[in-house]
Order: sequence, then structure tokens, then C-alpha cells
Amino acid sequence: MRNALLLTLALCIPTLPHADGAIAVAMPNFPDFSQAQHQELLTALVTAVVVGMNCPGFEITDGEWSLLNGSADLIANNELALSTDTYDADYFSPAFALLDKPATCGTEGPKVQPLVEFLIGLGGSREPQ
Repeated sequence: MRNALLLTLALCIPTLPHADGAIAVAMPNFPDFSQAQHQELLTALVTAVVVGMNCPGFEITDGEWSLLNGSADLIANNELALSTDTYDADYFSPAFALLDKPATCGTEGPKVQPLVEFLIGLGGSREPQ
């Protein structure tokens, strides 16, 4: 009985929302990109997260947020070995600064879903595991 309860809990936990709104989704498998390509992709991912959370008409789901943000974290940590301070200063701060420009939602918003689809094409998912 106890083992059945533990198995049930283990199967349910990955689909429960995390405290920050993240849900467990499959992450993509990134090909061997150059450092410059990783930096470019990381900029696009962080911008998509910020735009998707702040631009009406371009909202992202919790699963899409988890895919985009989780992918960004993988690149920042595993590929670029960024410190938290560098990650914030070089990627998140500039992305949030874009929100001060009136044209940002119109220019960056349409890029969000193609980026989600790109990540899905690399094996990621927006669907809870």
C-alpha cells in the first residue's frame, strides 16, 4: 500500500506547478552551437520570456514559459557557464529594458511562438510531463 502511494505521488509531482509557476516539461537537446550562437539563442529566449509575460496578445502558457525559461537556464548554466549576476545583467536586464520601447511588443511578440516551435523541433515540449 505504501509503495503504491509513493508511486502515485511520484507520477503526479512532475505535473504539479512549481512555486514560481514553472511546470515540468521536456527540454530540447541543443546541437553543438558555437558560443556566439548560444549567446544569440539565449538573448532570444530571455526576450521571449519577458515579452511573453508582459505583452498583451503574445502571452505564453505556463508550459511555454517553462520551456523557454528552462532552455535559457540550460544554455546559461551548461553552455555558457554564466554566473547569476552576469546572466541577469547581460540578458534579463536588457530584455526588461526593451519593455520601455513602445515598439517592442509589436516587433518581438511575433517571434515568441516560432521560437517555441524551434525548441519543440529540438525535442522540447510545452506539455506537462
